[in-house]
Amino acid sequence: MNVVKFKYFDDFHCLGPDCKDTCCKDWHIHITKREYLDYKKMKCSPELRRLLDDSFKRIKTISNDAVYAEVKFNEDNKCPLLGKDSLCMLQKELGENALSLTCNVFPRIRSFVGGTTLLESCTATCYHVVELLMQHPEGLEIVEEEYDKKDKYINKGLTSGYSVNKTNKEFPYFWNIINAEVDILQNRNFTFSERMLILGYFCQKANEYVQKDTMDKIPGLAAMLLDNELCRKISDSLKPPYSEGRIASESLNMLIGMRERIKTTPWLTVSNNLFDRVFERLECRPVIKDGEKIYKFNVPEYLKLIETFRNLEKERSYIIENLLVNMIFSYNPQKGLWGNYFEMAVFYNTLKVCVPVFLPENYSDGDLALALTSTVKMILNSDIANIETACSFIQKDQYTLPYAAFLIC
Repeated sequence: MNVVKFKYFDDFHCLGPDCKDTCCKDWHIHITKREYLDYKKMKCSPELRRLLDDSFKRIKTISNDAVYAEVKFNEDNKCPLLGKDSLCMLQKELGENALSLTCNVFPRIRSFVGGTTLLESCTATCYHVVELLMQHPEGLEIVEEEYDKKDKYINKGLTSGYSVNKTNKEFPYFWNIINAEVDILQNRNFTFSERMLILGYFCQKANEYVQKDTMDKIPGLAAMLLDNELCRKISDSLKPPYSEGRIASESLNMLIGMRERIKTTPWLTVSNNLFDRVFERLECRPVIKDGEKIYKFNVPEYLKLIETFRNLEKERSYIIENLLVNMIFSYNPQKGLWGNYFEMAVFYNTLKVCVPVFLPENYSDGDLALALTSTVKMILNSDIANIETACSFIQKDQYTLPYAAFLIC
């Protein structure tokens, strides 16, 4: 079996107590039925036994052995197995093999493609992964090698990402699609927002070919978009012909809709708090107009935040490039080409509005990595960028490239 991965993948290691944003807090950690039962009878010290007996709770609303229970976080919203030294007490006493699948593989994402290739990357919800992405101004490199057969989960057919099977409609041209998307996002002849528009054009057309069973046109489409002059015309034609205030309003409406969908979800406390910081900065408040609730906000402050992001993007665009290129390896075939792209447009919109909110005035690389990680976790951990938001746009007939352009520009 072949392995296709980003070269940085092998450089990742857990920072442990040196991490500025530990993954052992602020989000759900699910465990399987097998793991839950093993923890109940696991032989360990009395102190660890007491913790294990009180650290998990059944998820009775889901009839699924893979999501059978979850960790009960303490009052600090941290895993109760996290010691005062910021190390996992379970791993310290019993070793890495005692960890659950989630804790063992995070933040690594592994997916099977056609049963013959393993796709490997890491999620940017991990602080150190963001640090690694920031260390590659040359762009992310993809490498291919033979699988060493050492991973116990892969040997059992277990993955942490979405696998692309031979039955998936786009499978015959999957690598054409992935390579084209990487080529477009790494084309530094354009600003990053322009690359996102060109990528949207590619995904829209390629998705049409998949739906019409004319996928043999995809390689030609990819080759056509290597022409910079043509790409310039495409990006210029897709830029919204509206004022900055109108674009700001549409962009903020996206964030408001996301905030509304998660504000009553208890386990998304951290995402809610981060949204609160963004809306406080923007002086966002609801008002009643003609019997309907609308939101007012500080447009000049919004534009100031966007300007901060644009300056960051101009000076170090490779960071944003690497974040989005990294997302490509998280492809979900259930959403198809267009669904995956729209998720990226939502994600990019959130980056450009929220990252500046979390940055101190004179920030270091560590501050930037933390701001980026906070924004990524705020969206991806709450699952609102890719499912609930997309569904709402389908209902509003806004699940389109012109609307995605509003979020990008």
